Amino acid sequence: MQVLNFIIGCILLTLTILPAKSSLAASIGEVTLKEGNSVIDRKDGDKGVVVEKALDIFSYDTVKTGKGKVGIEFLDDTRVDVTEHSKLIIDEFVYDPNSGTGKLSLKATLGTVRYASGQIAKNSAQNISIKTPTATVSVRGTDFTMTIDELGSSTIILLPSCDATGACLVGEISVDSGAGQVILNQAFQATVVDTVQARPMKPVLLELDENMINNLLIISKPPAIETQQEHEEKIKAVGNALDLDFLQFDDLDVDLLNMETEDAFASALDIDFLEQNFLVDILAQLNKQLAVKMKSEFDKSKTKKSGQDEFGIILINEEPQWVWIREDEAGNVIHLRLDQEQGYNINVIQQGFEIIDYELGEGDNEIYIIQNQ
Repeated sequence: MQVLNFIIGCILLTLTILPAKSSLAASIGEVTLKEGNSVIDRKDGDKGVVVEKALDIFSYDTVKTGKGKVGIEFLDDTRVDVTEHSKLIIDEFVYDPNSGTGKLSLKATLGTVRYASGQIAKNSAQNISIKTPTATVSVRGTDFTMTIDELGSSTIILLPSCDATGACLVGEISVDSGAGQVILNQAFQATVVDTVQARPMKPVLLELDENMINNLLIISKPPAIETQQEHEEKIKAVGNALDLDFLQFDDLDVDLLNMETEDAFASALDIDFLEQNFLVDILAQLNKQLAVKMKSEFDKSKTKKSGQDEFGIILINEEPQWVWIREDEAGNVIHLRLDQEQGYNINVIQQGFEIIDYELGEGDNEIYIIQNQ
């Protein structure tokens, strides 16, 4: 019995001194700014951890914002701001405070994220890896933003780095895709990478205020970016045309004299053109093309794209869900999360605003919302 009591006591002692699960991982930073609603998914299985100020951040956390913002400061003073309806994955963070060196790996997958360099970028710039679905950014000690749409297209903007006294300097970043690289080294210089296989757009200078850099860049790109993209599309089209070799044809390789006349030719006199009903054929083709055009326009009208429409409705593709948001001038908000496998007919009365039969997907689910202050 004494031996049994001794064994039980040892077990209880062991259980008492074991650390809690959350303390097994070392904190790599904390939340310094929290506005609105946002959550964090942990690698250890904890999902939907509500973000609060001073909340510890760990490697492999995934930060997801709704109608809110999150600011994170890492141990090396690196700062990351995640704006509304955005997603950031912290892949890895290692830091030695004695030498100021380490390793940082982040991935922004949706929305707008701002990055401000810390000690690791100053002392171990080669160990900084910041990615979007279509681009990789190499940092040389500076600030920049990444805005990513639902298809992964990434808009990268270099920002000035300013200290508490208001003194600012501009660093340098390189933006790489699978097809090329560009360097940004002027404040508010920007590039766009639409796909992994596309070359980054030639950098352009933007005339905008820093506060204007948000998810609205997804809906409406600055004029300088649109102009440059149109210019590059024209150059690409000309290049494709010049690649054609119009001299490559084999008509002269055919010996027409050696061909059987009855198989190869039909005398023009043997064709009775009056037997052809050209009017019927033309009308049939016109009707066919008109049907294709009408179907295309009908399908286009039923397709909803992410962004903000003329009614102030924000639609975001967070597969496998749609996020449907509308906020009126008084600050009243309607926020819906809808399964993309279903179809919906949304009817809303929000103060003086009214929208009936807003179709989203194909289905017969009816949603009625009346919101008064």
